[in-house]
Amino acid sequence: MSTTEQEIGDAVAAGPRPLPRGARFAAALRRLLLATLAGLVLAGIVHIVTVLLVPVLSDSDAAHAYRVLGTSGKAELITSADRSLPLPREADAATVTAICSYDLTGGPMRVVARAGTLPLGLTLHRRGGGVLYAITDRAAIRGVVEFVVMTEEQRDERLARDEEGEAARELRVVSDTDQGLIVARVLVRHPSDRADAEALASGVACGMAD
Repeated sequence: MSTTEQEIGDAVAAGPRPLPRGARFAAALRRLLLATLAGLVLAGIVHIVTVLLVPVLSDSDAAHAYRVLGTSGKAELITSADRSLPLPREADAATVTAICSYDLTGGPMRVVARAGTLPLGLTLHRRGGGVLYAITDRAAIRGVVEFVVMTEEQRDERLARDEEGEAARELRVVSDTDQGLIVARVLVRHPSDRADAEALASGVACGMAD
């Protein structure tokens, strides 16, 4: 056997030569870059799908469902018997809840609640979540809790039209969103109080301010 044939045979028997250190590093770096690129593409697809699903998901949440309540000018009761509407997260069997939605694009909203023999609380919730304002019947004046909900721009316009001392005659609450909810809760001390509690909660008026 010739020397050349012997060298070829030895090379085949020894197997492939290991890549130089630099080549191994470059190959590992390429694999890392490909894996990173694949992860970014996957994350982008998930983000796009999530954005496209937002309108569908938002139409089925509790806030969207509640925005149809109170358009007649009175708060509407939320009961466990009404399967078409979800109960509030903080729903309590010992509490009667009524909700009135507001949309300030047409102007400020006036909220009026009459105090009774049962504890009454009102909370203002912005669109998207979060409590903006809360008040109880302890703040009632001559048996009435009353305030006006408005945007900051509407507040400024109202202040510009006010005569001297007129602003003190009404409680003004500024909402940082055009839409939101007024939630009325009445504590039921005894089972026999439920009818009175429902009448008190549903008696909250919420209509356009003058």
